[in-house]
Amino acid sequence: MTAEIPADASGDIHARVVGHEPSRPDASSPQVDAWQRFGSRRRRIVVESLLLGLTLVLATVWFSAPYVARDYINRGLAGLPDYTGRVEWVRIHPWSARFDLYDTHLDKRTGKIPVHFYYSPRTTISLQWSEIFHGVERASVVAYHPIMNLVTGSNAGDSQLAISTVWLEAIKKLIPWRVNQVRIHQGEVHFLDFHADPHVDLEITEVEVAADNITNSKKLKVPLPATVKITGRPLTTGTLEMNLAVDFDQHFATFTQNLTIQHVPAVGANTALQKYLKVRVKSGEIALYSEVAGDKGMYHGYVKPFFYRLEFEPKPSDEGNPGAIWSGILNTAKGLFENDKQVIATQSDVSGRLDQPQVDALSVMSGVLWNAYIEALRPGFDPLHPPSNPAVAPAAPSSVPLAQGTAPPPPIVKNK
Repeated sequence: MTAEIPADASGDIHARVVGHEPSRPDASSPQVDAWQRFGSRRRRIVVESLLLGLTLVLATVWFSAPYVARDYINRGLAGLPDYTGRVEWVRIHPWSARFDLYDTHLDKRTGKIPVHFYYSPRTTISLQWSEIFHGVERASVVAYHPIMNLVTGSNAGDSQLAISTVWLEAIKKLIPWRVNQVRIHQGEVHFLDFHADPHVDLEITEVEVAADNITNSKKLKVPLPATVKITGRPLTTGTLEMNLAVDFDQHFATFTQNLTIQHVPAVGANTALQKYLKVRVKSGEIALYSEVAGDKGMYHGYVKPFFYRLEFEPKPSDEGNPGAIWSGILNTAKGLFENDKQVIATQSDVSGRLDQPQVDALSVMSGVLWNAYIEALRPGFDPLHPPSNPAVAPAAPSSVPLAQGTAPPPPIVKNK
């Protein structure tokens, strides 16, 4: 190793050791030095182990939480009467307080029915953030493309038309907050009879449901604070709209409801007509208007059906034999009850207990005759006979007295 001592222009002398370059600082050395100065080596190992363990715990919780939630829900749906329930997968979104349930289905325990009672490919349960400003925690439930299949059969084991209130209570217990909002998008309802030939399938498609303020979290000072709107397409091309105002916190059902069904093709009901009336419809449309109010377990109102230009024809199996006479009889009979515009219509009072509906047969017949021979009924609601306000409605209409010793209908159980 030699040393050179050069001189610059100013005469200054600089020493440089030949074979050695000046050292350069490592960019990462300050961080490394800071960690190296953090206590002893043993302490650093302990901290690193704790951080690694915490990371593993969080990862385990994150990946196992959906399985735990799914099994918890399925246990809550097990052991309930008549039906079995199951959720196939759960996805949790902790930052938005939302649960996504995938492939939820309810099935009849007998196993004799080939379709689910209820199926939804995706259901979302989330915290309703807007209600936080009202000082309460409430849930919003949204079901996407749900399908409900109502099946009638020769006995109870072959039928699925209703579900016990025990199920509703079990489902409410599985939701961490009281449900205040419900949405259904693009739902379907099917009425099925697999014992008919051909099979009966009366459907309502494109069902949309919007239910708001179910628990009256907005503290509205009105008798019926909750609102429910239902729309759909009966038999594919018809239209359905139902509007309800409800007080779910009353001991018994308290509500007002109006229903409009229009442009329903009668031909779409041919499978049911062949099964139950032994006839087919060649053409025609059906419409219905109704207003009903309920209070203290009783309801009262009216229904107003319209049948436009109906024309019956024999079933294919009856053509050319005496069975075809039946359709001719129906065509002749309907001619006696049509008005000048080939419309059969009536308006009938309905009232009674919610679990025992009753229709006034006399008002049905008188309405048909009035429409045919005196004055044609107009489509739409009847402004002269609206149901009275539930707040002042009688507890039991005099036309439908409760039999002695008969228990009132079961109350609507409040959400917990």
